[in-house]
Amino acid sequence: MNLNYEEFKEKIKDDIKDYMDEKYKNCGVFIRKVNKTNCEVDGLNFYNIPGLKNATPTIYVNNLYEEYERTGNYEEVVRGAAETMERGIESFNKEIKAELLDTSRLKDNVFFTLINAEQNKELLKTVPHRKFEDLAIVYRWNIGSDSSGMYTNLVDSRLAKKEGLTENDLYNAARKNTKELLPVSVRNMNEIISEIIFGENELEDEMDKEFKKVMMETPNEHSMYVITNESKLYGAASILYEEPLHELAEKFGSDLYILPSSVHEVIAVSADMGSPDDLAEMVYEINMEQVDIDDRLSNQVYCYDKDLRTLRLATDTINKSLDDVDRGAISNLEREGR
Repeated sequence: MNLNYEEFKEKIKDDIKDYMDEKYKNCGVFIRKVNKTNCEVDGLNFYNIPGLKNATPTIYVNNLYEEYERTGNYEEVVRGAAETMERGIESFNKEIKAELLDTSRLKDNVFFTLINAEQNKELLKTVPHRKFEDLAIVYRWNIGSDSSGMYTNLVDSRLAKKEGLTENDLYNAARKNTKELLPVSVRNMNEIISEIIFGENELEDEMDKEFKKVMMETPNEHSMYVITNESKLYGAASILYEEPLHELAEKFGSDLYILPSSVHEVIAVSADMGSPDDLAEMVYEINMEQVDIDDRLSNQVYCYDKDLRTLRLATDTINKSLDDVDRGAISNLEREGR
């Protein structure tokens, strides 16, 4: 069996219930377009789920098809999708409290995130937002969590209107809530690397202790700091809080360059480290080669001015699109241009 994407999409919609518990046989199955960050995907959902109201897990068909292309085993993919859906439904039943699905409490649970404005211009037509340089501040609401992490929903214009909330209402609530739900974290990159190598526990071996000490003694002007939140989820929005940036700039004794490594974290360096254009080129290459498209934030670099206490764009590179590129084609162009 060799299915193209459209054939796969229709077949898995028809087949998935056959691999699930009998109690789901009367559920409806539908596929809808979902505007995820930076891209549009197909989401598979159930409705009329026994014991579950107002919420349903979503499985992304695009990801399933990638797995099918990689393995060629359709039955294995649909069986895995069925298991994922069952686990999601069970988790929703256990972990998501009914009161959290009460949209009248939206202001208590809303937080903000950052996305790329140009890449998401169609999405931004449907959601309350405000611009921030080449980015946009959008709002999500926390509807629960389990061992897998937080369950969140994007706040769209229909929901905001239903609850009588303006964009300014959402911003003010999110500015208060985000700091409490997702406290800011600023850590030296060497500390993070050291934990990966040695673990978080106390080191017993003296040589390991000495090596860790050396790693942590990198001079400030050459240090890199990761700014995120304690959950490491949508942590790039932490740059919307000026205080941590100012404290770090004071520690460096200089302005900062902010490198948007993903929607989940940014990297801060001293403005003495190098030119912003060189840093932006590095950000672009890492985005294209190592970061999933729905996690990319920007190809630009930002500057935090220590004295003015402001954060602004430091670059205006021509590579603004976050879409995947043909690296081979780029290499060929580079060779032809030499």
